[in-house]
Amino acid sequence: MTRLLAAACLFVGLLSPTLASANPEPTAYDTRSISMGLTGTTYMERPSALVLNPANMEGIKKLGFTFNFTGIFTRQIAPVQGPNTDGRSSLGFGPIPSGFIAARIAPRVVFAAGLVIETGYGSSFDNVVCLDGAPVGGGPDYTPDTDPATCTNPNPEDLNVTFFVGEASIGTSYRIHDKFWLGVALRLPFSKQVADLYQNVGAALNQVAYGRVKNDLSGVGFPSPRIGITIKPHHKVNIGIMYRMWSRIKLVGDTTTTDLPDIPLLNDQTLAATADWNVPHALQFGVSYKANHRLLLAWELRLQFHGAPNQGNLNQTVNSSLPLANGNTFDVTTVVGFGWKTVWSAKFGVEYRFKKDLLAFRGGLNVAEAAATGAWAQYFTPPPGVSVTGMAGLGFYWDDRNNPEVKDKYQLDIGTLFAYSGTKLGDEYIGQEATIPGTNDTQILCSEDQVVRTGCPGRIGVFTYWTSISFTLQY
Repeated sequence: MTRLLAAACLFVGLLSPTLASANPEPTAYDTRSISMGLTGTTYMERPSALVLNPANMEGIKKLGFTFNFTGIFTRQIAPVQGPNTDGRSSLGFGPIPSGFIAARIAPRVVFAAGLVIETGYGSSFDNVVCLDGAPVGGGPDYTPDTDPATCTNPNPEDLNVTFFVGEASIGTSYRIHDKFWLGVALRLPFSKQVADLYQNVGAALNQVAYGRVKNDLSGVGFPSPRIGITIKPHHKVNIGIMYRMWSRIKLVGDTTTTDLPDIPLLNDQTLAATADWNVPHALQFGVSYKANHRLLLAWELRLQFHGAPNQGNLNQTVNSSLPLANGNTFDVTTVVGFGWKTVWSAKFGVEYRFKKDLLAFRGGLNVAEAAATGAWAQYFTPPPGVSVTGMAGLGFYWDDRNNPEVKDKYQLDIGTLFAYSGTKLGDEYIGQEATIPGTNDTQILCSEDQVVRTGCPGRIGVFTYWTSISFTLQY
């Protein structure tokens, strides 16, 4: 029983915040890239190339730095109150800053360093009076088959998660030939996950026992490389390839459980907790065409291997330590199923600079598949399926007045996008016995067998708005 309780507690504390980025890594590193459909593998020859394609840093003549800030606002729709209900989150905000500096240290070599937030997310469902089809908080009116439409409760609960993954990088580029550039970066990923949730902790004991679970985990992964190649077969054509090796982040922290009178062993307890989070392999390929000095076109394809058996996100390993009355601890390892799959995104970008070269207009289109699947989709998960997003932005350029030969020394970029993606899950998963991805264990989907219910019918959707600004100095 102790083992099951610990597993249930950690399942609650870790599943939701990690799933908060189920459409992960928006690559919001540079506003110019964002405005052009999240492209940049082929043409971005400024310091942010460190994380887009380090080979392109060879385009920096002497010195440059870029600071970027992107604000991501989200509002989610999910059947939080129960199957086929329409729950809406409050407006979530994710700040995603990044900064880079690069300098030429030899005629054919550029060195750079940078700090980025890969994914930043925060969201909450406030004043929830009904959860999983019954009033929150238990009490004499609590019956699991209560109609969600009739839920009433004077003490509603909030569900909150905050999550981010970032990386610190250093790298270098080398001009092997004027038509062949090579770049390598060493990246150190880090992450923080915070959750304050009200969920059915007793599910692991085949009973209904809801309580509040708070967790705070953070950690650093092992260093891994990012490799980039740029080929210039023609003065109007660039080909770019970027490969990022996977990395595993070791998260350490604690989980606190309260409001569990039916499970005294876990009531008002703090558990030491550790977990693994994988940043998977990624591969991006692109071609850009510069028709003239005003018009630039770019096409790119990106793959993220979340479905890889050992390096992806099929599940998450969780280790917990529960203090016992005799002063010892009980240690348990459990596996939390995600069911993520390898995803793709196709990108197109266009940029046009007007006659006086001060202003550039940019636009882009991004078609992407989400990592989540219907059977394992839950409250804080962006919906399964394919989304289509349009982007737009402006660029402003100023030359060096004291040295007219230095073109585009100062660059200011602004960009934005608004998107909605959503799907409606039917009843096909209710009662289905499914194997937890990457394990031999099974669960009954959308049932009391799950601490956080997945695969429940209803509309799952997310409204997303980005606003981004960056400043670059380069000469």
